[in-house]
Amino acid sequence: MNFKVKRILTRIFDKSIKTDWKIKLMLCLSIVFALCFFAFNLITTLFSNKLTAYIGSQSLPSSFYFYREHLLFFISANRMMYILCSIAGCFLLYGIHLMWRGYKWGLLFYTIGKISQISIPIIFLGHRMWAIGDIMIALLFLVFYYRYSFTHEIEKENRKYNQIKPEADNE
Repeated sequence: MNFKVKRILTRIFDKSIKTDWKIKLMLCLSIVFALCFFAFNLITTLFSNKLTAYIGSQSLPSSFYFYREHLLFFISANRMMYILCSIAGCFLLYGIHLMWRGYKWGLLFYTIGKISQISIPIIFLGHRMWAIGDIMIALLFLVFYYRYSFTHEIEKENRKYNQIKPEADNE
C-alpha cells in the first residue's frame, strides 16, 4: 500500500485518546443524558397523538396543571423535529461510544450531535426553546473533551506515539 495512503488511514482510525477515569466519568454522565434525549424523542415521535391526548385530558396530575400549555406546545411540534432530534441522539451515542474506545473521531460525532441537539428545537419552535442551562452544560462537556483531547495530543507528540515507518520498496 502506498505510504501516504497508509499514513492517512492510520491517522483517521488512530486510537489517539487514552481514556482514563476522568474522561470515563464524564462519558458516563453524557451517555445518561444522550440516552434520555434519544428515548424521549423516539417516544414522542411514535406516540405524539397519545401524549397530546393525555396532557389535554383531566387525568394529568394537578401538579402539572401549570405546565400543561407548555407541554402541549412542545409535544404538538412537527414530527420531523423529533425524527431529526432522534438522529442527533444517535450521533451523540455513537460519538460517546467512539470516545470511550479512544477514537478522536468520536469527538467530532459528539460535537455534531450536541450542536444539533441544541439547534433543532430552536429552529422548529423558536425563541421559547432557548435554555441557557442546556447550552452551558453542552459547552462545559465540549470544552472538557476538547481540552482533554488537546492536552493528550501534546503528550502523544512528546512520546513519539503511533509513528509509522516507511516500508522499503521490494523491487
